[in-house]
Amino acid sequence: MRPNEADWIRAELMSRGADEMSPIANIGSQTLEFRTKKKPHIENRLFRPLREAGYKVVNIDIQEDEGVDLAGDLTDPAFVSTLKKMGFRSVICSNLLEHLADRGPLSSALIDIVAHGGRVVVTVPLSYPYHPDPIDTLYRPSPEELAKAFPGMKLVKGSVLVDGTLRNEAFAGGIIGGLRYFTMAGLRILNVARPWIACAQLHRMLWLFRSFKVSCVVLEKV
Repeated sequence: MRPNEADWIRAELMSRGADEMSPIANIGSQTLEFRTKKKPHIENRLFRPLREAGYKVVNIDIQEDEGVDLAGDLTDPAFVSTLKKMGFRSVICSNLLEHLADRGPLSSALIDIVAHGGRVVVTVPLSYPYHPDPIDTLYRPSPEELAKAFPGMKLVKGSVLVDGTLRNEAFAGGIIGGLRYFTMAGLRILNVARPWIACAQLHRMLWLFRSFKVSCVVLEKV
């Protein structure tokens, strides 16, 4: 999740108030360390403001870890049934679909667990490098194409977010930070023991002057 992506999701969820949009299921939440240390903007610009505004957020991931409230597999009907009973008014699914070989079961589960009249907020890369976790299918849909992956849901809003380039990102901390980034990038490219890391870093270099873009949709269960 990129910083302006966190801002966009927060604004959409807060547009209707906690009574209408909470509780929120954060699907593929990752760990507390990931949200607060590795990607602190996720906590600072999305979840902390939501909690302070009275929204309840339930973090859901496939693996148990610190910061995961519920651990389970959304392709497991029993786990989906448990989530349906929790009355979620909103669901967040950010940068997860591109890592699935079969997106259908997850899309169906997201539709199932949100209450009628509730909303599902989904984001995926549109123009973004290969980033395996553990795979990347290179699924890069437009907002309209993304909405079609959720049959029966009403498209409330679709947006494309543009969020700088690799050059902007690398030099955000100044010249020293930029030199450090490209030194580490060179080492990753030369890492023959982990070729998937080298491929990902090489592909990322194509965005040195090309903007990162993200497709975002808000869908309503009618």
